[in-house]
Amino acid sequence: MDAGRPGALRWGIRALAVTVALASNVLAQVLSATTGNYGPRPSGAGWAIVFVAVAIDYLICAVVAWRLVRSPIPGWLMVGAAIFWSAGAWYPMVRPWGWVWPWVAGVTDLWAVLVGVLVLCYPTGRLVARFDRVLVIAVSVAFLVRLGGILLFSSPEAAECGCAANPYAVLPSDTADYWLGIAWRSVGLILMLTVAARLIARWFTSSLPARRVAFVMPLAILLWCYGTVQDSLSFALGWDGGWLQFIPPIAIALIPPAWVGGVLYARGLRSRVADLVIVARDKVDRGLWESSLARTLHDGSLRVFWWDEPLQSYQTSDGQRVPDAGLIQRPGRSTLAIDSDQGPIALIEHDVALTQDDRLLDAVSSALLLSVDNDRLRARLERTIQELRESRLRIVEEGYLARRRLERDLHDGSQQQLVSLAISLRIATAKAEARGDEELAVDLQRASSQLADALRELRELARGIHPTVLSDGDLRSAIEELGLRSHLPVEVHVEIAERLPEVIEETIYYCVSECLANAAKHASARNCTVLVTRADATVTVVVKDDGQGGARIEPGGGLEGLRDRVEAVSGRADVRSVEGLGTIIELTIPVPVS
Repeated sequence: MDAGRPGALRWGIRALAVTVALASNVLAQVLSATTGNYGPRPSGAGWAIVFVAVAIDYLICAVVAWRLVRSPIPGWLMVGAAIFWSAGAWYPMVRPWGWVWPWVAGVTDLWAVLVGVLVLCYPTGRLVARFDRVLVIAVSVAFLVRLGGILLFSSPEAAECGCAANPYAVLPSDTADYWLGIAWRSVGLILMLTVAARLIARWFTSSLPARRVAFVMPLAILLWCYGTVQDSLSFALGWDGGWLQFIPPIAIALIPPAWVGGVLYARGLRSRVADLVIVARDKVDRGLWESSLARTLHDGSLRVFWWDEPLQSYQTSDGQRVPDAGLIQRPGRSTLAIDSDQGPIALIEHDVALTQDDRLLDAVSSALLLSVDNDRLRARLERTIQELRESRLRIVEEGYLARRRLERDLHDGSQQQLVSLAISLRIATAKAEARGDEELAVDLQRASSQLADALRELRELARGIHPTVLSDGDLRSAIEELGLRSHLPVEVHVEIAERLPEVIEETIYYCVSECLANAAKHASARNCTVLVTRADATVTVVVKDDGQGGARIEPGGGLEGLRDRVEAVSGRADVRSVEGLGTIIELTIPVPVS
């Protein structure tokens, strides 16, 4: 709760200021209409509505500016302008008070100074250029001179304006007061024309981003200048502008909405920059990123230079090395450096006008950093997956070689010894029969039968460790042997003439064996078909049965082991099984192209 108190207090002060400004304008118009005391100002309901509407316009835009802009200064400038906008309406009613009316008369034009500062601090809320700061100092000095002139010299006759005596006028002089008023209006007009000329020139001579981001109401400034001329003529010659008197307030009312509209436009650009992450979500395509960023920021001359770590230099999006001399900042251009904790990433050369919106550039930097980080993480993940696949394949190959060695050891060692022992037993049996020792002959025959059973089991074990038929024959003969050993009719089509890598042939052999065993044992199939084909670098194995269907890959099941075996060689296993319509198991295994 303590953390929220400063924000609540800040907004409470702002709400109070807005309320005071609104009440001051509304109350001034109500009292002017009630007393009929308008002084030299226009009168009537139409003017009162326009007058209050201008103040409301400024106050609404102030609240929006406080929420959009980091700096609170623009919002306070708008609120201040709204407060002092009512000074002209209060002046006729406070003239009976001599200690009040000189100050009110002196600050009557302060709203114009605040609006001028508001124009110059677009869009960041700060005075960035030195010329703008000099301009603000000049208009502030002119205003203070005008205020001091009113306090020191203004001493109108009570019969002319109904004013009380000015207690601050130590050097009363109507002539000095008059010419100071003329000078103030002349200086104000010159300064406003200077601002208008500066903005218009900036708009016409700048690139497209500057036109989009630059101040968008030079017409309002010109209309305001016209209002100043009209006011000066009315002051000097007593000229009545008639309906033209509504032009200045309308022009003045256009300024804060244009200011807020420009900021909203820049904020829209920031949201569009976020879409760049979607553009580069798969991979940071440098050319695509550069063109998309240029299109988003409306800067066709935008360029992105990418850091190349091995070369320790920057490159263009098409891979051309950029010499250090090519990175020198050109007139009208600015450079945004994008860095991460791992070092430089890129340099973005853009129109200098875009530097006026630091949030926009922050969004560009964040979008590129996020895209590059995603790209790095994706590349790292792909490398890890590839390393995992290669590691798993090496494990499978090592297991294959280990089984081959074990099968060879059994075949060349234990199996051959048992065969030799079987021959010796047959010889011993023949000798016993020749001697007439029937009992010994029967015992030897019984031992020979047991030895034959052991030898058969050993051969089955060796075949389970590694199918000898793959070593002695090929994949076609091995699968045909599986079909002959199956308990159901199997139709085999192996459309591969060349030999495959041993580990892949072994994988296919055991997978087909598992499928045939499942079809006979669990699916109650009547027929089964095995089709093995190859297309370029891919071998496809399809095992189809007409069993009861409903097969699923379940944890701990045979199909899960089959899938793991296929995936170990970077393959894929798909099972399509419908109740009552049989099962189709399709294996897709990549084969290195020699």
